[in-house]
Amino acid sequence: MADWDPFAIDDSAASAPAPPGTNGVASSKKAGGVSKTELDSIADMVYKHLKTLRPWSKIIDPNADLTWYHPSCSLEDWKHDQVKIEVGQGIAYVIFNRPNTNNELDAGIYAALADAMVCLHSRKDLRCVVFSGEGKMFSGGTDPKFDGNFVRHAQPARVERSLAQLKERAARAGATPDLGRLLQAKLWYTLALLPQFTIALVNGSAIGDAVGALACMDMVISVKSAYFSLPEVRSGLVQCGLAPYIVAKVGAGMAKYMLGSGRAFSVEEMRRAGLISEVVETVQEGHQKIAEICEVLTGCGPRSVEASKQLIFGVGGQPITERVMFFTAAMLAKVTVSDESKDGMVCVQMRKPKPWEEKPITPLH
Repeated sequence: MADWDPFAIDDSAASAPAPPGTNGVASSKKAGGVSKTELDSIADMVYKHLKTLRPWSKIIDPNADLTWYHPSCSLEDWKHDQVKIEVGQGIAYVIFNRPNTNNELDAGIYAALADAMVCLHSRKDLRCVVFSGEGKMFSGGTDPKFDGNFVRHAQPARVERSLAQLKERAARAGATPDLGRLLQAKLWYTLALLPQFTIALVNGSAIGDAVGALACMDMVISVKSAYFSLPEVRSGLVQCGLAPYIVAKVGAGMAKYMLGSGRAFSVEEMRRAGLISEVVETVQEGHQKIAEICEVLTGCGPRSVEASKQLIFGVGGQPITERVMFFTAAMLAKVTVSDESKDGMVCVQMRKPKPWEEKPITPLH
């Protein structure tokens, strides 16, 4: 048994005539041996199967999956106290409202975020979303008493079916069977793919999952006094769920430093790393910076902004292969024939304001 080689090739068997009923495939008479003809036949079968599946040629899909959750309320009929929602012309604010606990993320905040994220995906009239927090900290990270489950209300049958399928796919992939943890991952993915331009106004330090949430944003403005930490390793844990967004934001080298050391980083260190876009002295100065950005965003086609985010999400971290080329070509075809593209060209030629410029984004602060 010690001499058995499953990939041993019996060359003599390759030239031997195939017995009747073997479809021309010769079998090795040597115990444990594989003939060259058999090996070639197996390789050909595998190649034909992969050619049928063609996993490398499937177009990348950067769209958010919203089948995992049905919100308990709308932005207009908001029912959560732990997260505040403010809506203005073209802009919405999502504000953590647990200042007495440093805005730690508990079941209430996660449920409110899920409601807000899913609702925002259907609000094409909103073009900018600002995330911030009440009190001295942006967020102290996930509440240690949080058990991972935040869906407290009944979900429609279609959502239940989707969740059952999600658990099955996770089990096949060897992932956690904990539905709560899976839904947290879905939540961050839904945040990262919001159609609006997202800005975090960091009013104070951010810890753990809150740092990962910042990595999901399109832009981060922070007060100068804030610190940022991923301290999970100090408790014998690892920041897993948000690691892909952190790596995409700061790069693998800096991400290893942040996750592996658990130390607190200054706002200037995070600005150099790429997590922070702008540094301000006060929250009010941050609001002024947001007003400047909104003035710029008013001149941008909202669906073009959404397509830009999808494009970057689709090509980020991908090797430049034919699959990526097909994806970028598909995105180009999509935006070139869009109504927004046609309207934009007409307005440029006629030298008149574009439709999306008629209602400027108006910040509330």
